[in-house]
Amino acid sequence: MRRIDLGPCAALLHDGDPARCAVLLPGMQYSTQAPLLWFARSVAVGRGWSALEVPDSLPEGDEPFAWARDRARRALDAVADASDVVVVGKSLASGAAGIVADRLLPAVWLTPLLDEGRVVDDLGRAARPALLVGGSPDDAWVPDALPDHGLLEVVHLDGLDHSLERPGDPMASLDALRVVTDRIDRFLAAL
Repeated sequence: MRRIDLGPCAALLHDGDPARCAVLLPGMQYSTQAPLLWFARSVAVGRGWSALEVPDSLPEGDEPFAWARDRARRALDAVADASDVVVVGKSLASGAAGIVADRLLPAVWLTPLLDEGRVVDDLGRAARPALLVGGSPDDAWVPDALPDHGLLEVVHLDGLDHSLERPGDPMASLDALRVVTDRIDRFLAAL
């Protein structure tokens, strides 16, 4: 693993196949060291991909969506030499879905902000497959807002919150993490 300078923050590059890279983008309060993104990185690296994780957090006073788009743009520019890139983003990172669509990249969106019209519109422009995972009690998870789009695979998990955990039940949360990790693994295998 080595550090890559993205300007306002550093990223961590886990070396694997330089032609294939998974870019991991954090949420507002969910770092790349948290379980969903940690295991997404583990899956990618286990399949031989390189992985670039952006372990940054939203600075106080920054506009959240502008921050998410900036970090995504910088991370994607850093891996521009890779022929295959997949984005794995948590929550606020889905604010960069338009950039991902414009760059014709596949993506995994964990608890995307489907209560935000711009995010839904940008996801509807996806030109490559996208896996979207969310839980029923999460107010930001509104899968009915998505357009009918053959490239969007929606995984709805009952009873899981915005962290894809079952509050008060750590064993059920671990089971959910296993399900999400398996879905990410299958998604990457199909690329």
